[in-house]
Amino acid sequence: MKKLMFGVVLSVFSLNVSFADVLEVEQKNYEIILAENIDIDEPGVAVIVSKDGRVVFKGARGLANLEHNIPLTTDSIFRLGSLTKQFTAAAIMILQEQNKISLKDNIHKYVPDFPTEGNDVTIEHLLTHTSGIANYTEDEEIFAKEIQVPTTIDDMLIRFSKHPMKFKPGEQMRYSNTGYVLLGKIIEVASGQSYADFINENIFKKIGMKSSHYGGSKIIHNRANGYDMSPNGVVNAMYIDMMWPHAAGALLSTVEDLNVWFTALRNGALVSNASYQKMIEPFKLNDGSVSNYGYGLGIGKIHQHVIITHSGGIPGFATDAFYIPSEDLYIAVLSNFSGSNPNLISKLLAAEVLDIHVPKFEPFKLNESKVKSFLGDYRVDESTVRTLSMENEKVYYHRNDGPKFEIIPMSENSFYFENTLTYIVIDEDEEGKQIMKFYSDLAVSPQQATKL
Repeated sequence: MKKLMFGVVLSVFSLNVSFADVLEVEQKNYEIILAENIDIDEPGVAVIVSKDGRVVFKGARGLANLEHNIPLTTDSIFRLGSLTKQFTAAAIMILQEQNKISLKDNIHKYVPDFPTEGNDVTIEHLLTHTSGIANYTEDEEIFAKEIQVPTTIDDMLIRFSKHPMKFKPGEQMRYSNTGYVLLGKIIEVASGQSYADFINENIFKKIGMKSSHYGGSKIIHNRANGYDMSPNGVVNAMYIDMMWPHAAGALLSTVEDLNVWFTALRNGALVSNASYQKMIEPFKLNDGSVSNYGYGLGIGKIHQHVIITHSGGIPGFATDAFYIPSEDLYIAVLSNFSGSNPNLISKLLAAEVLDIHVPKFEPFKLNESKVKSFLGDYRVDESTVRTLSMENEKVYYHRNDGPKFEIIPMSENSFYFENTLTYIVIDEDEEGKQIMKFYSDLAVSPQQATKL
């Protein structure tokens, strides 16, 4: 896009092309991304792209309500799912800066009855998903029978206490919604307010997030309906009582409010720069290795750029948002369909802004004998093997004993994962050995594996 824009700008003086025309071309490129990925008469998305402190694009496509044919807009309010966690983490940092808590506090100071099997679990362990406390959303019984029933946070914690610890604190990073519900309880004990009131007073009102709320049954103007996928097609989202996600996933917002939020977070309007840096810093585990998660925010990569990121999923909704510090670029994508992939759209928007080449992910008819020559195991390292297999004329990929994913040929020696920006290339190294090059999220340098 930048190359296109440069050429258009050069022609301004000779062809009398206005800068308004230049901006129109830029806007159309973003709109094409939405049009290519979202049907206008289905649940959809609202998006925002902000660079160097300026909103360069905001838009929406699809329907906020299928039954009444109401379109989504950039004012539509969505459930955030796990994007809530960064707000919870910031609330904890605010309380620490107010000297009401310390991240090194044992959680029993605030939740004395929650079992930790003799382990010292700190607030920091909860923030970084390194506590060893089990994740309640992996309990099928809760989702099958309990999550629709009204509850209280104390009753939830009694229910969650039945789950045994998964590992010793600090040994590994393993995502735990239970840990963030516990953080919500700690916020309530330390502040003397409900979690909802604390977030509203100390974050939403403070920085002007006028369209952001704690979820519940109250009427919220511009709220988008949520939708799930069933065997019979798109249906209204499964109902859950919003106390269950609590500080792990109960907030609602708009893309514009999210841009206000992250601008304030990184610019010191909510917490100190030192606190923000801790939030986006990979956490060091007991063995000295680091995870890819800080406090309520993950650390990832697109192309050659480090990103500060989080996604979310909750019945009826899927969300994704990230910030690229080196480019001062923030992107948020909110969807009112739990079966959507907002991560794909957010990465495509980033590629457009940063002029990153995106391969054409289109099916290619590949000779079966050629495909069979690629099949087999490819070793990454001593503990990791990637495998290509074929069943019913379809090619599948899996890693170690993980799930199988269908991959689609896109050239004589490459395959892509549908609805992602991840692909593999089968090549030969200098010694003539067959190798697999694995490109994740448009990576510049692939992860390489050698065929066994």
